[in-house]
Amino acid sequence: MDDGDPPEISLPTTLQETEGPLVSVVTPTYEDARYIERALESLSEQTYANLEVVVVDSSGVEWLETLLDPLEWARYVYEPPNGVAAARNRGLDEAEGEVIAFLDADDFYAPAKLERQVAALDGEADVVYSNVTVIEPDGSRTELSALPVEDPDRHHVAFFRSGHGVPTVTVAARRECFEDERFDERLQAREDPHLWVRLFRNGIPAMILESLAFKRRRADSLTADPDMMYENELAAIDDLVERIPELRSYRVERERMAAYRYGKHLFQAGRTAEARRVFLDVLRSGKRDAQTLALFGLSLLPAGNRRAFRLLERVQQSGLRALRGGSSGAASGD
Repeated sequence: MDDGDPPEISLPTTLQETEGPLVSVVTPTYEDARYIERALESLSEQTYANLEVVVVDSSGVEWLETLLDPLEWARYVYEPPNGVAAARNRGLDEAEGEVIAFLDADDFYAPAKLERQVAALDGEADVVYSNVTVIEPDGSRTELSALPVEDPDRHHVAFFRSGHGVPTVTVAARRECFEDERFDERLQAREDPHLWVRLFRNGIPAMILESLAFKRRRADSLTADPDMMYENELAAIDDLVERIPELRSYRVERERMAAYRYGKHLFQAGRTAEARRVFLDVLRSGKRDAQTLALFGLSLLPAGNRRAFRLLERVQQSGLRALRGGSSGAASGD
């Protein structure tokens, strides 16, 4: 598969020496290698340079292998297309680092991302993540707040109940975390939060209250399919409550949250009438919170309500940052 023309990009063959553990960055690609230029540039610009990137390509892009071949800090691996979970697991198998991080081909890191996270992992933390900046198709940017760590021993429960707040592009973890836990290859999507619940159950989490990575929203991405996302989220919930009995009492709450997210994704996709029905079902089930009521109200507006939705989303995020103090630093919940 062609997957676009090779980018005109100049990358250093070697990176400056940095003391500390080797960080392996796992980067899966499938029909999106044309976006990888900024991802690779952001790795070459890291203030912590003891890193390798393992690019797991499931499209068979010839120019990508040629691009990576001269780079001492990059490796190309071909993996037959079998979903992003399988590609990430192959990356874990190939990785040689003591720390594992994740970077999709269309996303990129802030320069101090790995330096800040290696420092956090040098303490007691096993898994660390941060806020993320989302780049919309029109180029606008919004910083999304990550889930705070209030009780490290119960963080897996808090994250399960929330259902979001741990952006995969911001996650870094000790290699040992993946010895017994991997991405579930039965899931086409939502395989990452499914794994984070299990890692938080087994290890000590930490959160850095600043944006350390940038995530692009694309109309053609896998996550742009609301029905597939919802189906996989329900499957992930079902599996987690079977694996971890203490989560069972939160199942109904979590399924309501999944339905709310499904309604939001339908709304973003322009399927307003379907979104309205989902929001109404959520309200009838007992989840009469302000966010669901607001989105249900927006779904009743005439054409143009997606602009109002974006405004509401920004206001909600601003409120979350204000509640969390808006200050930078690592929070491990100690």
